[in-house]
Formats: sequence, C-alpha cells, structure tokens
Amino acid sequence: MTSLPSHLCIVFSLIIALAACAGPRPELVQVRALAAEGSALNAFSELSQRHLDSYRRSSAYLSPQQDAQARLLAAQTRAAHADVTAIVQAIRLYLQALGQLARDDAFDLRKEFNGAGSALRAWPDSGIDDRHVTAYASLLGQLSRLDGRSSQQIHLAQVLHDGDAPLQALLGALDGLLRLYDKSSDNERDIVLGLLEVEIAYADTPQQRLLTVLATSVRQDKSEEYRLFGLRHTLARKQLGLLAREHGRLAMAITSTPGAPP
Repeated sequence: MTSLPSHLCIVFSLIIALAACAGPRPELVQVRALAAEGSALNAFSELSQRHLDSYRRSSAYLSPQQDAQARLLAAQTRAAHADVTAIVQAIRLYLQALGQLARDDAFDLRKEFNGAGSALRAWPDSGIDDRHVTAYASLLGQLSRLDGRSSQQIHLAQVLHDGDAPLQALLGALDGLLRLYDKSSDNERDIVLGLLEVEIAYADTPQQRLLTVLATSVRQDKSEEYRLFGLRHTLARKQLGLLAREHGRLAMAITSTPGAPP
C-alpha cells in the first residue's frame, strides 16, 4: 500500500482533529480544508510548464531529424497548453466555490468565472478527449448557477454531488497528462544523456580532457535532475489521487447527512 506524502498526512490529520471540535457539521471543516489544499494543482502547473519548455532544454542535443520532430511536438504542446491551463483553473474555481459554500459567506465568483473561458478543445494526442470537454463544461455550469445567496450551505451537498463526476474526469485528465509528461521527460533524458555518453566516449585525446571533465559533470547533474523530476511526477499523481478520493468521500458523506438536499 502506497503511503501518503507527509505534508498531506499532516493536513488531513488536522482535518480530523478540527472536525472533532466542529459541532454537528464537522464535514464543513473538511470541505474547507479540501478547498484550501492546493499542492496537487500547484505541482501539476509547475510540471506542465516544465513539459512546455522541453524543446528549449533539449534542442542543443538533437540531430536534424530529431529536431524536426521535436519542433512539431513542441508546437502541438504550446497549442494545447491553454486548454490544459483552463482545466486547472476550472478545478481551482470549483474548489474555491466549495470553500465559500462551506463557510456560508456571501461571495461573488463572476470575475474569476468570466476569466475561466467558455470552451475547451479536445487534444486526443495529449489525453484531453471529448469526455473531458464535457466534464469541463459541466463543472463550469455548476458554478454559473451559484448566485452568492445567504444560506449557501443548503447548496453544498448538491454541488458536491453534481460536481463529483466532472471533477473526477478532469482530475483523471490531469493524471493522464502527468503520465505523458513523465514519458516525455524520460525520452528527453535518453536523448540528452545519450549524446553526452557519446561525447565522453570519443573525447579521448589530451586536448579533449577538459571537454571530458565538463561533459561528465553535466551528465551527472542531468541524470540527477531527471531522476528527481521522475519522483515529482509520481508524487503529483499521488496528490491528485488523494484530492479525487477525498472529494468523492465528502460528496458521499455530506449527501448522506440527514437533512441534506437530495
């Protein structure tokens, strides 16, 4: 069984402790904590930006044939990036709305909602398909119906219930993208380290001794860099999985609370 990241264990331990003191609606404390836990989306955004910059990092190591293919892939990645960012923004906005509903404060998300955009494009090669486009529209549709009225908690169970399926689909899209990013990073690693291996092997004359030392140092640094980002991809997927499971649990728990809207 895979253990949870330590900081997330602390967060959800605090949730349980706070819930014990929260009176008859401890689940509201847990919803607010879920809404405030942004590490999964922050990590995804950082890794998505790194993926976007892959060609810039690797271009110096590419053969002419590899460069042509990499340029095409980089163009496709740039074209899809706005829609990937839109998915993350929609999830953030949804979680923000949940936090506001759980606090029962008046709120207005019109500015953020207008900035989320109205349409998402499918990018099958990147793992964003028609199912995710539909989920995105559904999640934003949930938010468009919230008007900031008082007694907002009566809406919370319904929003959690109706929002769970599209949220799970969008988190699944981000998980698929992380798998793509990890595979792309492995390919980039093989190209970069492979060329350095060749340079080191053929730099065997006294005049090339300094080149050998530099190439060996770069290879060691790059190898560690790719190893660490491989671990970050794995951790980010675990964080997204935890967010998905906790939302699903709360959706079920609050919907099952006596007096909750059907």
